[in-house]
Amino acid sequence: MKFQKRHLAQMLALIAAAAAVGLAVNFFSAEPLPLLQPLPRPASSMPTVGEVDADFVDQVRGAPGTLLVDARAAAAFRLGHVPGALSLPLGEFAEVFSRLEPRLRRAGLLILYCSDPTCSDSPELARRLWEKGLRNFLLFKGGMEEWTGRGHAVEK
Repeated sequence: MKFQKRHLAQMLALIAAAAAVGLAVNFFSAEPLPLLQPLPRPASSMPTVGEVDADFVDQVRGAPGTLLVDARAAAAFRLGHVPGALSLPLGEFAEVFSRLEPRLRRAGLLILYCSDPTCSDSPELARRLWEKGLRNFLLFKGGMEEWTGRGHAVEK
C-alpha cells in the first residue's frame, strides 16, 4: 500500500510540475494562448447599429450625401419603394454591390431598410456592408410597412 501511495504522489508532482512549466512558457510566449485573459473580440464584429423611424427618414432622405438603400428583392422594389432609394437586394448582394460601391462609399449616411420590423434583410445587409468596410449606416427597422403606414409617398 505504501508503494502505491508513493507512486501516486510522484505522478501528481510530475503533473503539477508539467502544468507549471506549460503555464510559464505560455506566459512568456510572444503569442500566448488566452488562458488567463479574456478572448479578443474579432475585428469584424459589428457593434449595435442605430435605428431610425419613418419621420426621420422623411426628414433626411433628400439631404446631400444621404442614400436610402432597400434590401428587399428587386421585384418588391419595383412594386414600390421609398422615393430616391437604391435597390441592393440581399439575394444579389455580390453583383449589385460591386456596381453601387462607389456611390455607397461616397455617401455620408446610408439608411438601410426592408419590408417590416420582422424582416432580417436590412440587418444582414448592414453586416455585409460592415464587412466591406462601410460604417456610416443606420437601420430603418419599420421599413416599407411603417413608411406606408404613416402615409408617406411611394415611388415605383
